[in-house]
Parts: sequence; structure tokens; C-alpha cells
Amino acid sequence: MNEVVASNSSKCFQDQKIMLLQLRNNLTYDSEMSTKLVQWNQRIDCCQWEGVTCNSEGQVIGLDLSAEAFSGSINPLANLKFPSIIRLDGNNLSAPIREFFADFSNLTVLSLSSCNLIGEVPQKIFQVPTLHTIDLPVNEMLGGSLPEFPSNGSLQTLVLTSTKFSGRLPESIGNLGKLARVELRACGFTGLIPAFMENLTQLVYLDFELNSFTASLFYLPSLSNLYLSNNKFSGQITGLQNVISPITSFELSSNKLEGPIPEFFFELHDLVGLSLSSNKFNGTVQLKKFTELNKLVNLDMSHDSLSVDTNVSESDLALLPQLNSFMLASCNLQNISFLKNQSKLSMLDLSKNQLTGEIPNWLVEISDGLLRFLNLSFNQFTHFQEPYTFGLLNFLDVHSNLLTGVIPLPPRAAAYIDLSNYKFATLILPDFGNYLATAQYLSIANNKVIGSIPSSICNSSYLEVLDLSNNSLNDRIPSCLAEKSSTLKVLNLGKNNLIGNIPEKFSYNCELESLDLSQNHLTGLLPRSLSKCTKLKVLNLGNNKIKDTFLCWLRSISDLRVLVLRFNGFNGNIDCSRVSSNWTALRIIDLASNNLGGFLPRSSFLELNEMMVDPSLAHSRSDILHFESQTVRSVYYQDSVTLSLKGQDVTLTKILLFFTSIDFSSNNFVGIIPETVGDLKSLYLLNTFGDLKQLGSLDLSFNKLGGNIPEKLASLTSLSFLNLLYNELVGMIPRGNQLLTFEESSFAGNKGLCGWAMWVSAEQQQQQTQCIPTKWGLGRVKCTQSIPLPPKK
Repeated sequence: MNEVVASNSSKCFQDQKIMLLQLRNNLTYDSEMSTKLVQWNQRIDCCQWEGVTCNSEGQVIGLDLSAEAFSGSINPLANLKFPSIIRLDGNNLSAPIREFFADFSNLTVLSLSSCNLIGEVPQKIFQVPTLHTIDLPVNEMLGGSLPEFPSNGSLQTLVLTSTKFSGRLPESIGNLGKLARVELRACGFTGLIPAFMENLTQLVYLDFELNSFTASLFYLPSLSNLYLSNNKFSGQITGLQNVISPITSFELSSNKLEGPIPEFFFELHDLVGLSLSSNKFNGTVQLKKFTELNKLVNLDMSHDSLSVDTNVSESDLALLPQLNSFMLASCNLQNISFLKNQSKLSMLDLSKNQLTGEIPNWLVEISDGLLRFLNLSFNQFTHFQEPYTFGLLNFLDVHSNLLTGVIPLPPRAAAYIDLSNYKFATLILPDFGNYLATAQYLSIANNKVIGSIPSSICNSSYLEVLDLSNNSLNDRIPSCLAEKSSTLKVLNLGKNNLIGNIPEKFSYNCELESLDLSQNHLTGLLPRSLSKCTKLKVLNLGNNKIKDTFLCWLRSISDLRVLVLRFNGFNGNIDCSRVSSNWTALRIIDLASNNLGGFLPRSSFLELNEMMVDPSLAHSRSDILHFESQTVRSVYYQDSVTLSLKGQDVTLTKILLFFTSIDFSSNNFVGIIPETVGDLKSLYLLNTFGDLKQLGSLDLSFNKLGGNIPEKLASLTSLSFLNLLYNELVGMIPRGNQLLTFEESSFAGNKGLCGWAMWVSAEQQQQQTQCIPTKWGLGRVKCTQSIPLPPKK
């Protein structure tokens, strides 16, 4: 690409200097961080300013203010007369792209990446005939669609990665004969890739990952990098046989491609990276075939329906490419001896195979200490070779095998350690934590580990996720774990036999996002220092012996999504009207089986903003509640919770963000059901009061609720379970929709109810009468008999 070069001898025009100074005055920036704007001085020729380029006549033709971190209006740029290059990457424009860019008749480069741009891009910008680079990536709120491209277009580079661009690719994209690089990763494009793209003979780099493209592939003679993962390609790959291509990187993972691995892959002799994982490829792949790809460095055939035939002669083993990354999860492997000649491996995934017996030390030492990532999960290994070694691994995942015996001391350099789902029935060694100096994720969940939690675990300075759940740990929770909350993001000690009080001193700069201490034998009051954990999203203290009043003092945690206090000894009322802050993000609240009582405060339901979202919008939130490290990509923790759904305890291993639930059952609440419950439009499960559009299960049982059943319940369309047993409800049962499908047993124990469901035995049908409500006292109703009704059908 030919870009203009600054002229040091030019003298800029006064009107351009004034315009540039006006631009600077419009912007807000940190003078200590700025390297360009801060040096613009009226006494100096503007052609000498940092970031400004002039031609020999003194006209400003280039402006590069990248990474100045400014904010404010750039409208003065409209007065530039001859701009050729504009680079404003890495600033905070927080505005739409201005149409005046399309009026610059000499513009060749427009680069506005990571600028917080919003709105839609004017289509005529793409049609500027001189423009050869449009670079707008990482503007998540910027959208639009691609226009019809002119036949004489100069465009060489088009980058829209991580924007909201959507729609179909226009067939006229085939007119861009000079196009060399296209990056549309993580947009919303759909439909077929136009066959006219075959005309793009200069195309070298094409990245369409994370869209919804469909279609077969086609041949592009100059292509070296092709990224098509996470789309909707399906069927068998055809049309690429007998081609010669310089392609070096080919990624097709996470599609629905099927059939055997095409033979043409083994003819791509320049191939460095090949990813075919998470498709529907089947059949047997001969490992010997890869001897033809001696430049291959990264290979991923995981999570298909493939079987890899590893029967390779010694001479052919020596000819296999020396890989850096070898991902073979779910490849029906039964032995791994073929790996012994690999001397450069840094990443190895052998998970979900049929590997048995001993985990040999040579596997860790395979690359003279280069191996950093090892995943052996979901196999049938029974033990480590003794004495075992982990070398310099920083990722070790051996969960869900048949390992027994003593929990191994982890690799000292590891950031990620997963030893969960074994049959370890032993203590955690006291010095275990001394091996966690660099650990950020540690899971020993779902074992049979006994004894105490060693306080040495607190010696880790970087630990973000600690999961010791579902074991037989006893004794008290080490107080240092609460003090480590300044680094811990997830602490799960649920389903153990822990005793005593919850540690008192949570850190003043607590970073916890998920705290699960459920199903233990914890007692006492909740420590008030927990209120310092203002980033909590999940707090699960269910099934303990905690005795305290309701947690109004935790209402300062405004991002709390899940609160479970079921089966404890919480008492008193739940009226937090004297507390100014509230749980606007709360989506699951379970207070069942405590000693809470009093009236249900009307205002509490008005504050549950997330439950008032329109159901159609709520269901668009397909994400699940989880924690993901910002520093180590592999550190990922998925929250789970056990709730009572339709009368049964069910563990939700994924908490969908649109799921909502309220369970106040088996307490001592009195009074009427607040009408404000009807505003919770996206509520799915309500175990004490009802919603209304999306309610699937309703349990108000075993309280002392009085008054009428709200008429709004009659509008439910998805209610499949109803339990109003043993309250003090009175009056006519509403008729309508799903309510008519429930039996008398759903309403039993409410002597004041009457209506269509409250029939006696069949022999007494002739005596059935209609209930006519008569007002009686404050908000109460009594039923009088009159007008015989026909028997219920």
C-alpha cells in the first residue's frame, strides 16, 4: 500500500492550523499520557506537529492521532480539504461515524478501530473510489450492512471485526478485484458467501469466523489464511479437490461439516495450522497421511466423530511434522506411544479418549520441558507413574479419570489445575498450598477428600477460583480464605461437612463474584464484613444452620443475581424499606424453609428490575452466569444452583441469564399477595407468588397468606405446576387458561377458597353450588352458597 510521506520543509496553511487547533480544543485528553496533541503549539508550523502529515505544498493530507485516548467531537475535521489518511484508533469518540468522511475525494485510509463508535456506518463511505483501507474493528455498538460496491473500487483492506454489521454479503463484493484482506469476524452476517468472490484473485487473508454463513467452499488462488470457524457450514466439503494453494492457515472448527476428512487437505503442503474440531467429520484418519505436511505446526481434530489410526511405522513416525499444538480430544485413541517422537509440543489435548492405566512421566517430559498445556480429562487413567513429575506445566487438567490414592502435589508453575471427579479418599496434604504460587484456578471438587482445608492454600497470591465442593471436608473454614477475598473471584466449599461460623474478616477490597457455602453445618450469624464484597453475583448459603435476621445490610451489593438462603434459621421480616439501595439485578431468590414472617412488602417487588424485563427481551440473553478470567483465558467457572422446581429439587448446572425464580415457601408470611408481583414480567419460576407471562411453576405452600388469589394469575399461559397448599386464602378461584387444568389438591388447606376447583366427591356432585363472593372485613371474602352448578366434567 502506498501511503503519503511527511514533508519536513512544508509550511501549513493558516486556515488548516486554526482548524487543527479547534479540533484539539474540542477534545479531552490526559496531557501526561498524550504524545501528539500535547505537543501541538501555535508557534510551530502545523506540518511539524506529531501526527500531522503535509504534502509539498503545505496541505494537511494525513492525520494520525491513534492511542491518544481522547474524547469529544471531531467535527472540525470536516474542514480538511485534501485528507488522504485518517487514523484515530484507540480513542473514545462515542458517536456515529460522520458522513463528511465520504466527501473526502482523496481519502485512501480510514482507520477508526476501538473508538466506541455507535450507530450505522453511512454506506457511501464504502463507495469512495480512492479508498483502499477501511479499518473499523472492535466497535461493538457500530452496525450497518455492506452496500453495492462499484466496479472500479480501489478497496484492498476491509476490517469490520467485532462490530454489529449484519445481513448478506452483496454479490458486488466480487467487483473489488484489488481486495487482499477481509476481516468480518464476530459480526452478524448470514446467508451464502457469493460465488462472485471467486473473482478476488488477489485475496490473501479472509476471516469470516463467528458469523452465520452457509455454503460450500470455493478456490481462491492467492489465499494464505482462511478462517471460517463458528459458522453454519454443513454437508461435505466439495469443489476444492486437485487445487494448488499457498494456504498456510485453515480453520473450519465449530460448523456442521460432515463426511470423511477430504484428501485435498493433505495436498496443502504449505499448511502451518489446520483446525477441524467440533464438526461432524467421521471415519478413520490415518496418522501416516500427515507425513505429507512437514510444515504443519498446529493441528486440531478434536470433538468430531473421527477415529485416528496411530499404527505408524518407526520410519514414518520420524517423518511426522514436529507440532507445537496437537489437539486430539474425542478421537477414540487407545494408546499414545506415537507421541514419543514429538520434541516441540507445548500444547497437548488427549481428553475424552479411551486411554487407560498409568500416566507416564515421558508424556510430561516429551518436549524437554517445553510442554505447558496438558489435558487428559475424561479418560480411564488409574494412577500416575511414581515418582511422578509435572515439569513446567502451567495447565493441568486430569479430571474425570479413575485415579485413586493421594492427591498429587500440583506443578509449581501451574496457573490452572483441575483434579476434580476422582475417587481420592484422602487428606489434602498440609503443604499443598505451597505449590500454588502461580495458580489461578484450582478444583478438587467431587471427590471423597476428608479432613481440614489446609491454610497453606492461602499462600497463593493469584488464586481466582477455588472449588473444593462435594467432598467430605470437615472442621472450620480457614479464616485466611475470607482475607484472601481481595484476589479470589470464586469460592465454592458447598456440599461438605464444614462446621462453625463463617470467617469474620472479608477483605475491605473484596473481589468475590461467587460464594457457595451451601449444604454444610455452618452456624452463627453472617459476618457483616461480607457487605464489602460488592461485586458478588452469586451468594448461596442454603442448607446450613445459620441463625440471623434477613440480610437488608447486603442490599448495597447491587449486582447480586442469585441469593439462596433456603433451609436455615433466618427469622424476622424481609422489609428493607429503610435501606436506600436495592437488588435491582436479582434474578433468583430462595428463602424457603426458614422462620421468616410478617407481611410481604409491596415495594420489594417493584425493585426487582431484572424481573420486569419484557419476556421477549429476557430470552434474548442466551449467556449463562459464569466467571471468566481477564488474565488467563483457560480460567472459566460456571455457576450452578439447586432449586425446588415443580416440587422437586433440581440442580441447574447452567444458570441462564433469562431464568428467574422466587421461592418464599415454608415460612410464616401473612397478609395478601402483593399485586406488584404482576409487574415481574419475565419471571419463570415463582415459589410463592406468581408471575405473569413466563411462569412455569408456582409454590406458595405452607405460609399464612390470606386474601384473594390475584386475578392476574388467570392470564398465565405456561403454568405447569401449582401449589397453594395450607395458607389462609379466601374467595373465588380465578378461572382461565392453565388454572383450569389443576386438581383440587393444588388448593387444599385453604378453608376460605371456593369456586370451580373446590368440588367434593363425585357422589356429592348434585349438591355442588356456586360461590358468590361477599366482602367481609378488610380485604377478606366469604363464600355463600346459591345457584346449583352442573357436575364438573
